[in-house]
Amino acid sequence: MNLRTVRRSLIAAFAAAAAAALPSLPAQAQSGFPNKPLKIVVPYAPGGFTDIVARLVAERLADTLKQPVLVENKPGASTILGAEAVARAAPDGYTLLMATTTTLSTNPLMFRKLPYKVADFAPVALTGLTPFVLVAHPSVPVSDAAGLVAYARANPGKLNYAMLGPGSSTHLVDEMLRSQAKVDIRDVPYKGSGPANADLLAGHVQLNFDAVSTAAPRIRSGQLKGLGITAEARSPLLPQVPTFKESGLPQMVAYSWYGLLAPAATPPQVVERLHQAVREVLALPEVQAQLAANGATPPLLSARQFGELIDEHARIWERIVKPLNIQLD
Repeated sequence: MNLRTVRRSLIAAFAAAAAAALPSLPAQAQSGFPNKPLKIVVPYAPGGFTDIVARLVAERLADTLKQPVLVENKPGASTILGAEAVARAAPDGYTLLMATTTTLSTNPLMFRKLPYKVADFAPVALTGLTPFVLVAHPSVPVSDAAGLVAYARANPGKLNYAMLGPGSSTHLVDEMLRSQAKVDIRDVPYKGSGPANADLLAGHVQLNFDAVSTAAPRIRSGQLKGLGITAEARSPLLPQVPTFKESGLPQMVAYSWYGLLAPAATPPQVVERLHQAVREVLALPEVQAQLAANGATPPLLSARQFGELIDEHARIWERIVKPLNIQLD
């Protein structure tokens, strides 16, 4: 057991002891929760990965909590509309937010007038982490990230990334690679992943950072090349694609996180009840299989550790965003 694991174990033990020492909350918060339907707000349109995760969790959570768990899509303004609605909801555990890296790790870095802050939420449970995979049109004469870096340095400005606008996850990962590898690869902004992927497949742009689940079929069919993945280890969906660490870029590690949060003043016992219920759901083999099929892993972190992960990701992306001075309002 390494020192980090020991430290986390001690923190968890102290936290458990402190929770046991808290004065008791009203009976409704302790033993009556939940006694009515719950709602998970998804700040994206239906059909995307965040929505898929929310519905996957909601269905099983309803069985665990013995209450209906509804999913409400509230897209708009870079997840701000949905997040603001939950931040202002009653702090009773019945309204939850399926947030992402955008919501709490990068939006606070790029919006000066954000109508919520990280402190407005109580972390409940991390539901998944997904890395990015760098894909290339077959005309690019390289087979991995190391080859790409060498080619880009020899041909500055010749290659282009497809990215989904300033401040998007694809833009930030592009900038991370530019910073780490010291290469001149240009961004071409698109209004959606559909047009971006169409132009990539046609060879009008050469590179794109994509989700593993989206990229995997195109890599396996030979439509695109997989050059590198931003994970600590290779993906089971793409075992042939090396990590950036293997290609000599050890700091090129990036994930999108997905997780449930409640309004900040939600009673600790309610948060813990929700956390344990979600943990049970994530431990189900069929849930793990469906997440894995989408290139996601569900690390079983405590609510406290999930909050630390949100802060850690904010620090990682701040190092990319700050020099660029990206402001979206």
